[in-house]
Parts: sequence; C-alpha cells; structure tokens
Amino acid sequence: MKKTYDIIVGGAGIVGSTMALALASQGLSVAIVDERPSINSTELKFDGRAYALSSTTVKMLSVLNVWEQLVKNATPILDIKVSDGVAGRGAAPFYLHFDHHDLESGPIAYMVEDRFLKGRLIEEIMSNKSISKVFGSKILKQNANAEVIEVELRNNLKIYGKLLVGADGRLSAIGERSGIKRSTFNYQQTGIACAVRHEREHFGEAHQFFMPAGPIAILPLQKKISSIVWTEKKEKADYLMTLSDEDFVQELKTRFGNFRGQIGLKGERYFFPLSLSISKTLISHRVALVGDAAHAFHPIAGQGLNLGMRDIASLTEIVTLARRCGEDFGKYDVLERYSNWRNLDRLTFCGFTHAINKVFSNDLFILRALRGIGMGAINNISPVRRSLMRVASGKGGELPSLMSGRKI
Repeated sequence: MKKTYDIIVGGAGIVGSTMALALASQGLSVAIVDERPSINSTELKFDGRAYALSSTTVKMLSVLNVWEQLVKNATPILDIKVSDGVAGRGAAPFYLHFDHHDLESGPIAYMVEDRFLKGRLIEEIMSNKSISKVFGSKILKQNANAEVIEVELRNNLKIYGKLLVGADGRLSAIGERSGIKRSTFNYQQTGIACAVRHEREHFGEAHQFFMPAGPIAILPLQKKISSIVWTEKKEKADYLMTLSDEDFVQELKTRFGNFRGQIGLKGERYFFPLSLSISKTLISHRVALVGDAAHAFHPIAGQGLNLGMRDIASLTEIVTLARRCGEDFGKYDVLERYSNWRNLDRLTFCGFTHAINKVFSNDLFILRALRGIGMGAINNISPVRRSLMRVASGKGGELPSLMSGRKI
C-alpha cells in the first residue's frame, strides 16, 4: 500500500520534532524519519548540555502544548553581563548589562537542559496520532516530480508527500540531494560544553566573557549549577581534551574566576569543531530546509536554536495559509515565500556572529580598549540597550503567529 503524507520531516532532533508538532497542530498528516531508534524520555539523563530559549520560542512551545510541563524544569535568565576577560585577571571594568526589568515580558530567556526539552518533545511526538514515526530508518533517496516527492528508505520502503522538510543537521543530506549549495568557513576554534556546580547562587544571572581565544558563556541552570559554553583555539582544546576532570576544572577556573566560589565539573564534557555553514537557498522543488540544515553559526550569541525555531514558525505559517487557499504548498513559488521571509534574519545573524567573533577573539590592545569603551557607552544609552535586548529575546523583525503566541 502506498503511504502518502502531507509532509515528511527528515530528522527527529529538537528542530525536526518541533517542526513535526507544529505542522501536525495545523491538521496536516506528517511522517517523521530518523535513522536513530526511538527512545523513551525517561532514558535521558543529565549531561550538562542546555539551551537558552528566547521569549518568542517559549510562546511557540506554549501554543504547541510543550511549555506547560517544561517550565518546571526551566531556569529564567534575569540578567546578562557581557565583558572582556583575560585568563587569570577576570572581567574588564566596562561591561554591558542587560536587565530583565527593561523588558515588559518577564525574563530575557529561559535555560532548559537538553534532556528535558528532548524528553517533552518525545512525549508529544509519541502521543500525536497525526504524526507517523519512522525511526531506525535512513532516507537514502528522494525524487520530486510535479505532484509529490518520493522518499526511499532502507529495505526498499517508499513514502510520499507534498513536501520534504530537511531538519537533518549542518551536513544535510536532504539539502545536498536537492542540489542546494552551501558556504562554509572553518574558525579553527573548538566549542567546549559542560556544566559546573558552584558554591554561590547565580540568581538567574548569565555572563559572557570575551577571552582572546574566544568567548566563554556561563548560563544559569537549576540550583547552584551553570552551563558552560567555552570557545578555545583548536590546539588548546586538543590539549584540554586529554586532561583529567580535575585538571580540566583547574584550567576552567582561570577563565571562570571565583565570583561563584569553588566550582566542580558536573556531567560530561563535549568538544566540537566550530565552523560556519550556510545554505545558498532554503528551498528546492518540494524541499525546504530548517535549523542547522539551513544555517549553522558560531555559538557566540547562543541563538542558533532560536533561529531554527523561527524557521519552523515561518514555514508552518506559509504552508498553512497556502493550504487554506487551495494551493500546492510544495511548489517552488509557494516555498519562495518562506525563503524570502527568512533570508534577512538568517543572513543578518550570520554576518553578526561572524563579525563579533573576529572583533572580540583577539588580544590586541587597541581593539580591547575600543571594545570596553563601546560596551560602556552602549550600557549607558537605554534605547540602544533595550533594542539589543529585544533582538536577543527574539522580537526583532516580522514575527510569525506562533512566535507571538497566537494560533495561525
């Protein structure tokens, strides 16, 4: 029997799962495909990985019935302090301070551990009858024609849909098979993610120190625990990878400082090469890319997942409105509306993260002085500071309905 769906989503990570839920919420039949086997949410354990969810992402997750259960495991970010830093010397005297009191909508963002966010999405996916789960099966081929796109899986199984959404990560095979080209840049830096426990309370305060080798972000989790996202030069990171947990923490302390008392590693350490990968376009005939499959940036601003969530909300809205008008939402001219809507946001963000990493990841005296003066000046100009906060909380540009907390 020929299995046909409205939409096929390739990839069941956080972005792919949210994409499937958003589409299913509009009455569309969805098949979600992933080569990894399905797991139970109870199997997920603490590993130190976490995400900063913007207020607009939270609004979308609320509409999708994900947030109500997730919020009990979320930690609000109430303040963010950004400054230059040098190993062993601490933060510079001039810094940029974002205070949630400058916003009218509550916290600047929420920190949520990877296990809790994935767990909630798994629960919603598994209980949703409009979503067919095809786990443990890899997409091998795809072939788009005038009416549908044919997707071939292992064991010669074929499924069909009006649209294939690529949510299969920065090396997107779906995008490559569609002929979508991408630009890449190797930063010769390594990202290190881990979590630490500390003596003193964080009170919802996040810090970002711009060190000569790259930034280090200290982000609040529940209790006296913080998530660390640390950028280092590749050679130094290779050395850090060889250290014991105790010696690793000693290296971290020289950058972290002692403002939260003694620290200790909690959970695992993750090392990943940092590079830029951005697709030349978001679409092909009956194919659309979202999240890292479309654009994977430097983690310097911590907004990569939120950018992917905006992709989801925008594509869901374009597809839904086209369907209501009786249009074939897999056709190129319809998908162009999605591409046009998202291009300015993603290209602006690409340029911003690339430039900030270049300007801040060095130890040149003149640049350090200018950075300090610039951050101090912006901190004292309230309208500029509030504008930056609005962008950080996901409120810049024309927002899709889901990200405004509204149904489409």
